[in-house]
Amino acid sequence: MKKVIFKGLSLALVIIMMISVFTACGGKKVVDRPTAAKIKTDIGDVTFTFTYGDLRKAGIAGDKLAMLFENTKKKTDDKTVSLSYYELVSTFGGEDYFDSILALIPAEEFAKFSENEEKVLGYFNNLINTVKSDECDDVRISYREEFWINHGGSESKEEDGSISYKNVTVFFKDTDGNLLPNQKELRAAFRLYADKALEGIGDVLSNKSQEDATDFGADLTNEMFVYGSKTASTLTVSDLYTDKENKIYPAYTSVVPTLVFDLDEKGDNAEGEDGEYIFVPTEWYRTINICVKPEEESVNKAFSTRTPDEVLKYFEAAKAYAKVNSYEIAFEPCYITAGVNAVNDEMTYCVYQKNMVVTMNVTFTGPLEKYGTMLITFPCTNQMTYDIGWKTAE
Repeated sequence: MKKVIFKGLSLALVIIMMISVFTACGGKKVVDRPTAAKIKTDIGDVTFTFTYGDLRKAGIAGDKLAMLFENTKKKTDDKTVSLSYYELVSTFGGEDYFDSILALIPAEEFAKFSENEEKVLGYFNNLINTVKSDECDDVRISYREEFWINHGGSESKEEDGSISYKNVTVFFKDTDGNLLPNQKELRAAFRLYADKALEGIGDVLSNKSQEDATDFGADLTNEMFVYGSKTASTLTVSDLYTDKENKIYPAYTSVVPTLVFDLDEKGDNAEGEDGEYIFVPTEWYRTINICVKPEEESVNKAFSTRTPDEVLKYFEAAKAYAKVNSYEIAFEPCYITAGVNAVNDEMTYCVYQKNMVVTMNVTFTGPLEKYGTMLITFPCTNQMTYDIGWKTAE
């Protein structure tokens, strides 16, 4: 048997590569049939099966639908494809027909999100705490930190002539909490201030490139969340957040294989009983998704935060435009996304997305002095990405 290997986390990408590699195949050297890899820990990974007909009726764009079923010779309505929830969100999450796709999933299938949350969280805690453990000598990390402000949206007029702020994220109020006029003009002034402030924030963000990664077995107490602790996560199920109306689920996993496309000894397509191509999974990659409650007690069990004095200091870069007198932070749901080699349960990366809504008491100065003192409310995100490397056997 011949084998052609495809390494990719996207089903669509695997299929595209399959076609290009297959057409380039020559030679007739016989090799052993690839050995199928097995997932080490079964925690009920969330994957759903859809038919071609149902997805077509749901309104999926023709090019995306064609890619999903590229390996299917006869695209009849009964043909099926398996997609993880992670793939669904990453591929169709921004599309108008996303809800129509989710509506195809039976209620009992969606139950997997809640039924497995304790098992998924325990699995995550064990893996991330192992990475940070003093007893783990085979791991090294690099990381990068990012911070951004969501300036999205602009007001619009309703039919009755009133102003709508449905998609607006930044608001300006007087010190008594009353919405100020000229919100559009104030947003332009705030963007100028924010751009300068982000320069100061950028100077203090934590980064350690892969070339400058920690040594294998190094002490990660102050290199990895939670700073100052020997433990990375003490989250419990009571710290998880769910909002089914907005498609937010507390803790779940999805898996995607690296596939080997079998060819027969003559280089022709290997076919199963239904006449479709045969794929053999030789690797499995799991994505862990966790949503943490927007409460300080819960967030602090897995995230690190800076002190109020530290945060105020970071805005000094923009003091020519405004002075921050005080501020308050309210957490939004926070997310953790981790990648795992599911064959050996080694975590390969972990992304922490800390979402916040900040309300600042600001006195504008210099070129913005005419705006005086006001309250500014805006959403922002502080993201930390850890890349995790494992020592390979020599």
